Formats: sequence, structure tokens, C-alpha cells
Amino acid sequence: MGISRIAVGGLMLEQVEKWSFDFHGGIIIGRRDGDDVGLLCIRHIARNLLPGPLTHEHCLEAARQMLNVPDDPVANLDALETVCGPYGAATFVGATDARRVWYCNRPPGMIVGVYSCPAQFAGDAVCSMIRGECRRIMASAVFDRPSWGGDDPLTRVLIDGLEGAERDRPGEQMR
Repeated sequence: MGISRIAVGGLMLEQVEKWSFDFHGGIIIGRRDGDDVGLLCIRHIARNLLPGPLTHEHCLEAARQMLNVPDDPVANLDALETVCGPYGAATFVGATDARRVWYCNRPPGMIVGVYSCPAQFAGDAVCSMIRGECRRIMASAVFDRPSWGGDDPLTRVLIDGLEGAERDRPGEQMR
């Protein structure tokens, strides 16, 4: 059985229990029902609008700028090479907030996201679980090719391939 997805803001996102998404001003905003004090924001950019090379450093800096993430110290950095280009994540810890930033490249462009929460909650078990959910959402995000009329073999292969890769991907931590 495949991953259940929802279409929002030009992307197909994995439906994760307790999460709802809205699209405002070019930003997908994810909120988790309950007592979560954080917020997930997702944006994307077409490949032809990406200046510079697709290196991890460039992708992380582009993600940070697209999501207005301050240049706080990096507490944790993960970087992987994929067939579509760099995939990575980094945690920026400031005086008041902690932000986990993800970037992933897909054939149409780059998808970036940031989960922000107050720094005092960044190390607790609930926040760690929520970051894991955000990681799943970001790692499996794809451009909404069906909304463009894409019901072709490539669209199906891309979605099926991401589902298999997500099952095999290890977890990650904010700190």
C-alpha cells in the first residue's frame, strides 16, 4: 500500500496523523493538532530559478534564505547525495528558537522546509517525535505532477521510488 498524500501549494505531502496544512503567500504552513508549540513552513522553487551549483552548502544557504532562518550557530548537520541532487538538514539554535531546516531536490526543483520551536522545548521527547514527523513529510515531498496533468509512468515511478527510499531512511535528531 502506498503513502497517502495530500495536494497543497504545488506539492504532494505525506498525510501524517494530526497534521494539517494551509497555503498562504507562497508558503505551506503545517500545524500539528494538540499542544505542539512549533510550526512547519515549506516552500519550493523551480530548478531553472536556482542560482549557483547544487552543492549541499548552496542548497542549505538557499533554504535558509527562502525560509528567513537567522544565521544562528549550526548544532547538527546531515547531508546525503540522491539521484535528484543533494538532500540535507541542519539545526540552527538561537537564543530563543531552534530551527530544523531541510532541503531536497527533485527533477522540477528544490523543496525546503523549516520546523521552528522555542529553544527550551528543542531537546524534549515530544519535540523529537514531531521533528521525526517533519522529516518524513519533507523526505517524501514531491511536486504535484498530477495537478499539472501528470499521470504518466515517470510520475508513478517517482512517487513509488520515494516511498521505498523513505522506508529505508534512518531517523535523525535535532541536537
